[in-house]
Amino acid sequence: MLEKLRHGYQLPGASEAEIRSCEARLKIVLPEDYKAFLSASNGFNDDMGQGYLVLWSTGELADADGYEIFEFHSDRFLIGSNGGPTAYGIMGGNYIAVPFVVAGPWKDEVRILGSNFAEFIAAIESGEGW
Repeated sequence: MLEKLRHGYQLPGASEAEIRSCEARLKIVLPEDYKAFLSASNGFNDDMGQGYLVLWSTGELADADGYEIFEFHSDRFLIGSNGGPTAYGIMGGNYIAVPFVVAGPWKDEVRILGSNFAEFIAAIESGEGW
């Protein structure tokens, strides 16, 4: 799975201490499959099949709490974007897409892209992330 992402890797990957520190600052627990990605690449920025994918580093994740799309909680937080109008996040264990600017209640604009990191990447790759 991670081999699909190698061209936009941001090396070196995050250390366990950096990942734990990020989780502590945001009061979240990242999914194990996402932590595995961060360990290999502390962020990502590149074309992904029919889409574009920006996944924030542990430092950028800590700053993402400032986005006001929806209030961050332990079960919902942002992890990146498509480099444009769409934010990517994790909500209730699912990888999601939500517009940065919502026209109504944000819950009505959430699209589930997968229940794990591999499904999320496959959705982005097939162009479903917009």
